[in-house]
Amino acid sequence: MSHELEVSESGEASFAYRKEGGAPWHRLGTAVSGHQTAEEMLRLSKADYEVTLLPVRYITPSGVLLEMADRFITARVDDDGGVTPFETVKNRYRVVQNETVLQKALNVCGASKGDAIMDTAGVLNDGKEFFATIDLGTLIIDPHGINDEIARYLVVHTSHDGTTPITYANTDIRAVCKNTVRFGLQTAKSVVTARHTANYERALDEASMVLNISSEWSKAFKETAEKLLRVPVPAGSRKIDTVLDGLWPEKDADTDRKKENRDETLSLVRTLFHNNKNAAGYGYNGWSLLNAVGEYYDHHWFDDADRNAAAAMKIGNKSHQMKAKASELILSLPVATVL
Repeated sequence: MSHELEVSESGEASFAYRKEGGAPWHRLGTAVSGHQTAEEMLRLSKADYEVTLLPVRYITPSGVLLEMADRFITARVDDDGGVTPFETVKNRYRVVQNETVLQKALNVCGASKGDAIMDTAGVLNDGKEFFATIDLGTLIIDPHGINDEIARYLVVHTSHDGTTPITYANTDIRAVCKNTVRFGLQTAKSVVTARHTANYERALDEASMVLNISSEWSKAFKETAEKLLRVPVPAGSRKIDTVLDGLWPEKDADTDRKKENRDETLSLVRTLFHNNKNAAGYGYNGWSLLNAVGEYYDHHWFDDADRNAAAAMKIGNKSHQMKAKASELILSLPVATVL
């Protein structure tokens, strides 16, 4: 597995991590203890460099030096005053420094009333990419019962070569290398992106609402989860039929193929409901049934894993709508056990 971290000639990796979160698999980088400021984490991870735009010049066949009006080169300003070129971009491209990207992410996390802490920061692809992880704290569902712990991170990712927008992802994956950044984004519960253009600030200012990371949202989510836990859904009960029929209603006009697809979907969700991640691990209840529906849409909706990941990342799409509908249907079930 390649970490793709920037590593200097002396063997120092451009990466820093909080000891309390555990050492990364690659065992590289600078370990720190306790709370660190954004500025300190940027310095320790060697991500506090400046990126600039340079004009693109060319020489005509007659030997005249001219400058392109609509093209620039992104480049890192090195410690010795020189520059390391990255990529050619169009004139609408805006440089957004690592510090700005990270500070805006921390501003988003301000909704969590100071609970968020810097966990990791690093440089990838020889300075072309920057990432960081902000620890939002663990949500514990039913601490005296199932004690289901949900890790919550805000992963920050951006590039300076035009390949990646500024990205904030609400995920349970801690970013420590290129692969964990990629996997965290693929499995994220919600994602906000902003292209490197003049309008990037507007998109990022709305991030706290889209990412659902405020303390108010966490409290509401926890309360809803614990309500779902109090809804018994015994194996083979009619309650399962009620929810699944509400999500995937049978229609007389459906073709035989559509009916077969529906039957296959319902059979799969029932199987997921019984597995160790759901009812076998957390009991036969509404919380397990909701997670079975979520597992279907996150991992089994399409045959292709990349399509599932892309669908899960789109805010407000059918996947998110169906999960919300499933929650509503389960909460409308009677609490008393009915077979």
